Amino acid sequence: MRHLTLCLLAVAACAPRSERALELPLLFQDGMVLQRNAPVEVWGWASGGDAVEVTLGNDAARTVADDSGTWRVTLPARPAGGPESLTVTTGTQTLRVEDILIGDVWIASGQSNMEWTVAQSADAEAEIAMANDPQIRHFKVPHSWSFSPEERLAGGSWAPATSESVGAFSAVGYYFARALREHVDVPIGLVNTSWGGSRIEPWMSAEMLGLSEAEVAGMEAADRERAE
Repeated sequence: MRHLTLCLLAVAACAPRSERALELPLLFQDGMVLQRNAPVEVWGWASGGDAVEVTLGNDAARTVADDSGTWRVTLPARPAGGPESLTVTTGTQTLRVEDILIGDVWIASGQSNMEWTVAQSADAEAEIAMANDPQIRHFKVPHSWSFSPEERLAGGSWAPATSESVGAFSAVGYYFARALREHVDVPIGLVNTSWGGSRIEPWMSAEMLGLSEAEVAGMEAADRERAE
C-alpha cells in the first residue's frame, strides 16, 4: 500500500499542470482611469503557481498566483497624468492595457436620476455635438445581481466623452465631471453603477438592515423560488 501511495504521488507530481488563461478584471481595459496619489492595486487570475509580473510605466511588481489562480500586486502611487501602458506577463502569456490616464475616479450610483443618460436629457442633440473631452471617461456597469459578491463584472467598457459615445453617459455624472474639469485639471473617471427603479435594501448589508442569518436565508430562498 505504501508503495502504491508513493507511485500515485509521483504520478500526480509529474502530471501536466492545467493552464488557466491570464485574466484581468473588466475595469482594466484600454482607456481606463486610475486614481492619482494612491497606491495602484492590480489583480487578476492565472494558473496556480504562475509567476506574474506587472509593469505600469517605470514601476514594476512581481508575485505568484495562489492555488486558486488569484494574484494581486500593489504599485506605487502616481501623480495625475498619462497616457500610460499596463503590462501583465507570466512565463507564457502577456496582457496589455493601453491609454491609461491617472486622475480622479468617482462612483456614480443610485437609481433613475443617476442612470438617466445625456441622450435623454434636455438639449441632448446640442450637448452631444459639443462633447469633446477624452480626459473624461465613463464605465457603465451592466445590470446584474447575485446573492454573494462575484469576482467578475457581467460586462462593461471605458468610453471617452466625445460626441460618438457621450450620449450613453450618466447625465448627472457627465455634467458633474465637466464642471469639475474647469477647476481641477486632471482626468476624470466615472464608474456608473446605477440601476433605475432598484430598492435601497439590496445596496445595503444584512448587518445594516438588522437582519439575522435565518432571515437572509429565507429571503434568498423566496427570491430563488420567484426566479424559477
